Amino acid sequence: MMHRKLKVNWNVEQNDAELRKERLARVKIFVIAGPQDRFTEDEFEVLKHYVEVQGGSLVVLLGEGGEPEFNTNVNFFLEQYGIYINGDTVVRPHYYKNFHPKECIVGGGVVCESMWRHLLKLDIEKVDFDFSDEKYKIHFQYPYGATLNVSEPANVLLTTGPVVYPFNRPLVGYFTNGKGGKILAVGSGYIWHDKYLQDKTNDAMFEYLIKLLGGDEITYSHLDFNDVELSDNKHFTDIGFLADMPKACLIDSIGTDMPTDFKQMFDMRLYGLSNRLLKDVMDTYEQLHVKYEPLKIIKPQFEIPLPNVQLATFPPIFSEPSAPPLELYDLDETFSGARSQLAHMTGQVLQALQSKEPQRRALNHRELENYIKECARITAIVDERQDMAAREILNIVARQIISYRPYAED
Repeated sequence: MMHRKLKVNWNVEQNDAELRKERLARVKIFVIAGPQDRFTEDEFEVLKHYVEVQGGSLVVLLGEGGEPEFNTNVNFFLEQYGIYINGDTVVRPHYYKNFHPKECIVGGGVVCESMWRHLLKLDIEKVDFDFSDEKYKIHFQYPYGATLNVSEPANVLLTTGPVVYPFNRPLVGYFTNGKGGKILAVGSGYIWHDKYLQDKTNDAMFEYLIKLLGGDEITYSHLDFNDVELSDNKHFTDIGFLADMPKACLIDSIGTDMPTDFKQMFDMRLYGLSNRLLKDVMDTYEQLHVKYEPLKIIKPQFEIPLPNVQLATFPPIFSEPSAPPLELYDLDETFSGARSQLAHMTGQVLQALQSKEPQRRALNHRELENYIKECARITAIVDERQDMAAREILNIVARQIISYRPYAED
């Protein structure tokens, strides 16, 4: 869907060759979508020359997990311009429109003033809240993405807002050198997938960013990024790891030095099996004057209560089958004799021959064949399950007539 939108005004090509300055010289926007391999130093030099000297626009799309998940080193290039894609995941803590928590609906995430004022003028779905800032009316989809670290000279265009975890963290970073060179880094490659590009807000944001990268007259001032609220990059505790580990009692830690690594407080020996306490258990039997016997398997006794059997006072009443649907049968055709059925069939054929319509006075080949087959079925000349041609039926009738002729002469 994104390719169909672009090919209206752009020539879209796929680069399968090595990155070279001469090849990128005729490219206006170069997109790196989810790279799954590491770039070499020469390739980074080509991209740097493309942005700073040739004045091209570079778009980098990644996803949840960041560099470790995609096995790439694109952050080495982006860090030179104040952008870094983290190895985390953006989630929404409660259900809203989308079922999966990673398919986030972000509200109030458009922090660039010029951008959200442009989007409010378009025909997109807006959520009317009683907030002082109109940017909270814009909701866009951000699926399976990561957060970014953005510092000068780059700026933030989109954030997670106050609802999506982690709060108020950058999602899209933008850099321009004032000479035409631009870099746009997005933490989600699925944001413009076919499923999410159908959203009017995502579609409008896509067209806006393409105009921004394509060299249209969209310029930002320092006032557009003056009121950007960003939170520190804090990592949440790995709840899955803590749930598998036994936690020590807090009373035991009083009066002792707390280690820097809290994982050292866990007693990992509880996972092991040992017989070191077996002697103490045996001594306990003697102290309690209890005879020591090995444990035996106790056979379970299953008791299933059944209701008492009572004699039936009256015989059971069984349901009778319903009457056959006789209205679906032609009784005259079913119970009439062979002669009556033959007379009825012949009467229909004679009625057709005596018709005033010229096209009905003569029987065609199919009607005559059906008439012979039906007469053979009525007289039981052939079995109903056999599909025999009319010529074969007439052959059988002729043979029977010939076989009756000697008896007729006697």
